[in-house]
Amino acid sequence: MRLKKVGENALQWLFVNYLRWIERTVTIRWSEENRYGDSQIFGFWHEDSFFMNLVLEKLAHKTTPVDVIVTADTRGNYIENMVKRCGGNALRVPDGYKAFAALKKIIQDSYEKTHSIAVALDGPLGPRHEPKKLAFYLSEHAEEDFVGICLAYSSCIRLKHRWDKYVIPLPYTTVTVEVKNYGVVMKNRIPELPTAAGKTEAAAAAGIFSAY
Repeated sequence: MRLKKVGENALQWLFVNYLRWIERTVTIRWSEENRYGDSQIFGFWHEDSFFMNLVLEKLAHKTTPVDVIVTADTRGNYIENMVKRCGGNALRVPDGYKAFAALKKIIQDSYEKTHSIAVALDGPLGPRHEPKKLAFYLSEHAEEDFVGICLAYSSCIRLKHRWDKYVIPLPYTTVTVEVKNYGVVMKNRIPELPTAAGKTEAAAAAGIFSAY
């Protein structure tokens, strides 16, 4: 058990320090169709979770504090650590039916304090690029705008053996970040969402390395 904890701490150290290295070397190109200031629901694709820590850290300076919905299982421990290191707050939500009580509290809190919420649209386990209703449920019941965020990378490693084809940006890369406000979205009227910033999925994959 102790050895497992040491391994987890080592991985968390590696993730955080690599993220900070990326932060020092990356160029971000913003394309924004959004008015900041009020609480909003941010949605992104699970594959972009790593770099989204930096995106949400920067968005927090434009809007209210951002809480990130994170799975309650052990995978969420790594995510929570990175979210906190980037100045955010992680909301641990269990999978399946157990999520109802946690989501009810999140919505109640949204009425009592001003903050934004971010969620991986196709998380925690896919299928890839098939948005679940969570973000839109929150938008509808909290009556807050849904804001979609999609990314494109000039160079990165894409883990093709994972269901989400998880992206790890390489140093000195350029990341395009598109931010679009869709207004209040009903959970039964989900809009068509782009899978990458300014590109089709096939074009976004061009020039990307794969790790197996």
